[in-house]
Amino acid sequence: MRLLSALVCFVYPGAVLIFLLQGPHAMVPALLWTFALWAMVFADWLSSRLTKKPPPVLSEQFSAPVHDGILALLALIQFANVGFLLVYASQLRWGSGFEILTSIVNLVVLRILVGTSSGSSGIIVAHELIHRPQLSYQWLGRLLMCSVCYEHFIIVHKRSHHVHVAQPVDGTTARRGEGYEDYCKRVYREHFIASWNFECQRLGLSTALFQVKMIKNRVLHGVLIEGLWVLWALITFGWVALAIYLYHCYSAIRLLEAINYFQHWGLSEQGEHRAVAWVNDGWLTRYALLGLSNHIDHHENAAKPYPEIHYSAKGPKMPYGYFVTNLWVKVNNGSYQRRALRELARFEKAQS
Repeated sequence: MRLLSALVCFVYPGAVLIFLLQGPHAMVPALLWTFALWAMVFADWLSSRLTKKPPPVLSEQFSAPVHDGILALLALIQFANVGFLLVYASQLRWGSGFEILTSIVNLVVLRILVGTSSGSSGIIVAHELIHRPQLSYQWLGRLLMCSVCYEHFIIVHKRSHHVHVAQPVDGTTARRGEGYEDYCKRVYREHFIASWNFECQRLGLSTALFQVKMIKNRVLHGVLIEGLWVLWALITFGWVALAIYLYHCYSAIRLLEAINYFQHWGLSEQGEHRAVAWVNDGWLTRYALLGLSNHIDHHENAAKPYPEIHYSAKGPKMPYGYFVTNLWVKVNNGSYQRRALRELARFEKAQS
């Protein structure tokens, strides 16, 4: 069981890699490959209901070197998936009407599968690596975030969110009553502006772009790397491949922000009964997402490697795992908010 638990994180990104290597696909087989995602959602829903006790610390199941090897392999799969996405899209045909329809279906499936893999695997690996003290790990995390064109998020995440989590000043903490789409519109803009301003403050500069010391601005570094990567992708693979790559980035970023949204929704208005994150004890979420769901201890001990993060029940409890909740907040946000408000009321009453 320990080995199986350690390998769960490879199931979905590995399936996506197999899909890409075997493509392009005919219309029906391409659609059938989306079963990989729906199976993860169903398994997440089921595991949330079967959980009977708090999960153990991951370090009790496999050592730090094993976990670091898992991170390295997942990072390699992420880069491979992004590269093969471009190759796959460049091979689609647009001659006859049937070929056009088949290619459109393949593009939709690419967006669903690779976008979800980049958001649920690539970004989560990056999220752990950027908190490590070693520069080599941090740079790998930055490159992973560049693969979805969202590298600037690292700065606002570390310098604002982890400093002010669950406080009104933290823009990443979703407000009580704030819908997911409104949240995304707000944070897309705020994250970039805040990251840019943090770097200007670090360098002792104004926000004006044309200054010599601005060359040390890490947000600018990320933008330049992403811009060069996008230009190379366009020249090498064509505009269709570039378009689906950028759409995949948008999908991955929306998944990241969905997780940010429901991890802290409404917690900035708790008064004295404050929690920093929602509690989730779903088995699949925990192992498929490398312990990310132990989010309370992560905020209390951000420098800890994920295998050493402990489960904490010091917050309101989510009824479903991350895969299910991601769909829930997007498809029926009103229902999600009503359920969340009831749970917040229960939690606050229990704390009083």
